[in-house]
Amino acid sequence: MKALQLMVIVALLASAACSKPKEAAAPDAHGGTAMDSGRMSGMGSMGGSAMMSMMPAHMDSMRQMNPEQMSQMMAGHERMMSQMMDQIGGEMRQMKMAETPEWSALADSVRQDLAELPSLKGQALSARMRAHADRVQRLMKAHEQMMKGTH
Repeated sequence: MKALQLMVIVALLASAACSKPKEAAAPDAHGGTAMDSGRMSGMGSMGGSAMMSMMPAHMDSMRQMNPEQMSQMMAGHERMMSQMMDQIGGEMRQMKMAETPEWSALADSVRQDLAELPSLKGQALSARMRAHADRVQRLMKAHEQMMKGTH
């Protein structure tokens, strides 16, 4: 099952790399591109809900990789995370949802992980990736709960 998840993620990343964005977007702080919630540039026709549904499998795969594999997948992971964070932020703005201090702290921790993960190696990278995956999971669950509360 885990091999299948990894193959799906690699296929999606390869597909994304082959698709042409409709317009150029400015690079963000992580070297990716700034996304708006309505357009998942570089992800082909994959909409926001599809990305959100595949993130748990992606995070499980990243968590279980060895440090060398993590390093090889880091650029793609950063792009996916940037898109997810942009999507979540866009949805919150669209629904006029105010960030709570807890939400802001968790989102800032995820962004800090993304800034520091690429420079880590070995066991430090593995440990930080596990903690990062836990934070991403909590962020997604909190977002899901907030969205349920608005409908």
